[in-house]
Amino acid sequence: MSTQQGGFAGLDRTLRNTFGWYAVSKKEFKDAIRSKGLGLLGVIFTILFVSPVAAALYLDFGAGTGQQAQAIQQQGMQFLLSNLYTNTVTLLVPIVAIFVGFAAISKERTSGSLKLLLSLPYSRRDVLIGKVVGRSAVLGVPLLASLGMTALFLVLSEVTFKPELFGLFTLFSVLFAIVFTAITVSISAAFSKSIWSAAASFIVYFYFTFVWNGSVNTIGQLLQQELGVTGAGSWHTVLLLKLLNPNQAYKTLTNSMLNTGDTPELSARLSMFSRNADQQTICTDVLNGAWTTNTVQIGGQTAQVPTCAGGGTSVPFYYSDPVVLVAMVAWIGIAAAVSYYTFDQVDL
Repeated sequence: MSTQQGGFAGLDRTLRNTFGWYAVSKKEFKDAIRSKGLGLLGVIFTILFVSPVAAALYLDFGAGTGQQAQAIQQQGMQFLLSNLYTNTVTLLVPIVAIFVGFAAISKERTSGSLKLLLSLPYSRRDVLIGKVVGRSAVLGVPLLASLGMTALFLVLSEVTFKPELFGLFTLFSVLFAIVFTAITVSISAAFSKSIWSAAASFIVYFYFTFVWNGSVNTIGQLLQQELGVTGAGSWHTVLLLKLLNPNQAYKTLTNSMLNTGDTPELSARLSMFSRNADQQTICTDVLNGAWTTNTVQIGGQTAQVPTCAGGGTSVPFYYSDPVVLVAMVAWIGIAAAVSYYTFDQVDL
């Protein structure tokens, strides 16, 4: 035990001596523990994630016989992830991140404690990075714990548990939470009052969640109607802009993870467009797919339904899941860099 404690103490000392921001982030996390903030967030996330699964324990997911019962059991967890949990993370986790981080730096500027902190051997960069890391841990740890509890409930329920899918969903969700925490803390560094940083954070959240996608679609229409950029060129632009939104990046990553077909990345990227878009051009000229037709039975009649299938090659590298993941996580550095430029120039 003492050896293990010595190892932790040695690691803590090494981090403290190597990284100036480490002490700031450690203090942020300890303050959250003392204020019971971690416990409160853990309860909130547990209610959001575990409640529907707990209800499933008392529902007969195995009702019925044959293929219907088998399909319900096999798709149960994927249904929860795609239709409930993804929307919960996208809509509510950023709001929690705002409350966790909006006053991280601006409150200390107002109270004057920031000047005291900077009088110690910490630079403004150390303070900004330390606040981002500390507040990210404050949000990430209870989120990770609640998802672990959710996994336990899934194992105990009648829902077929798929650990590889849930593991990827957990990874994407925690990273998404950290991204919005970093954005919120970075906004906090750019304002002298917490009320302004809170307002700016909610504006950014509203724009990412409800406005960005529509704005990108409008840009696509302008490219086609006003500038004459038609065909694959306009749709490449629209898709790239959509993927720059961390919300959209998170959603398409989870959709790709949950897709059980032969071309998960292709299907996930194509689903980012409405039915009014030129699906055929997007499929063949943007995503390297093949536009085919399938024969289906609708109301007792045979119909030919166009569909996008794999074209023998994968989607372009810049639309692949790893690149989309990097684009989402890159917002941590983008927000911190822009915020540091403002924070470094201001007179405290």
